[in-house]
Amino acid sequence: MRLGTCIAFELAMAAGAIGGVWLGVSHTIEIAGDYFSTHEASAATVSDSDRPAPMRLPAAFLKVEPPAAPPTIFGYPDDVLLAPIGATKLVRVKPNKGGTSLSLRLEFENGARAAFKPEQINLQSEPRRELAAYRIDRMLGIGHVQPAKAIKFALADVVAAADPDYRTYTATRIADEAIPRGTELRGVASWWIPEIRDAKFDRLLVDSSEGMQVWTSRLQAGLPIAPEEQPMLAQLATLVLFDVIIDNADRWSGWNTKASTDLRTLYFMDNTLSFSKFSHGHDNNLKPLYRIQVFPRALVAKIRAMTLDSVTATLSADDGAGLGPLLEPEEIRAIIARRDNVIAYIDRLIAQHGEDAVLALP
Repeated sequence: MRLGTCIAFELAMAAGAIGGVWLGVSHTIEIAGDYFSTHEASAATVSDSDRPAPMRLPAAFLKVEPPAAPPTIFGYPDDVLLAPIGATKLVRVKPNKGGTSLSLRLEFENGARAAFKPEQINLQSEPRRELAAYRIDRMLGIGHVQPAKAIKFALADVVAAADPDYRTYTATRIADEAIPRGTELRGVASWWIPEIRDAKFDRLLVDSSEGMQVWTSRLQAGLPIAPEEQPMLAQLATLVLFDVIIDNADRWSGWNTKASTDLRTLYFMDNTLSFSKFSHGHDNNLKPLYRIQVFPRALVAKIRAMTLDSVTATLSADDGAGLGPLLEPEEIRAIIARRDNVIAYIDRLIAQHGEDAVLALP
């Protein structure tokens, strides 16, 4: 009888675990009674030699899926986009247009492409900061910085793959500006965005004085936001907060605010001139911040939750290519100081206008 009762309780508990419903003690006893009366009574007429050996019931199993990666604007998980970069032979290297730093366009045998910034003498293009910006973007759940990873190549392979039309020029720039480690060239590769356009709002460049005047005037507490303008205004407000947190001194300097071909999605590109040791940040980041009064509620909550420990942990993960620390301790402390100032400004606005008016974007 004890065997039948134990089996009955195991069946009842397994049914509850698999079905996800707590049956309750009284209902469990009822099931056990039914099992005993319908199975144990008939089994009593069977001899021991005919009785089948008791079988252990399979343990209940609840499958728990890992948490989904934060959504991004790039259509696929970061690891899917990054995996092909460096997985096959480097077949073409070409210098990227524009800018004064060393930036190379890489193409691989498997069709993958990437923008590669190697370690170099140009202080305005520190590749570690590009990777740091990507990690902070994902930490805050923004998803507008293209996926990036640390990577290393044989220096000879990079030069050999240089486009024939630019081989001498590329080799000269690498020799003059790159900082190889022995025979290796290390840096950060960012997933290549196929096409970009200069970002606009209401047909005006968002980084022009006229364009900035228009979109900042739309982000005022208590002012209704037109539904058709809300997606872009939310992205612009997000970009303003992000750039103050990382202190990207180059965003509003001209030609560094980019968008998708339909001008509906902003790309937070080119973040190598970021992460100063300033506790407030550069004026060109603070000016747009202090000109707007409406922000995304979810992002502000994530910014509030930032701590020195969480930021340090985010930036301390192994980069896989031996680049070393992405930021210095003083630069990490400056992130938290700028966060404090951002939150203080938003809280002053909330005290004046109310939370719903200030955190009016999702």
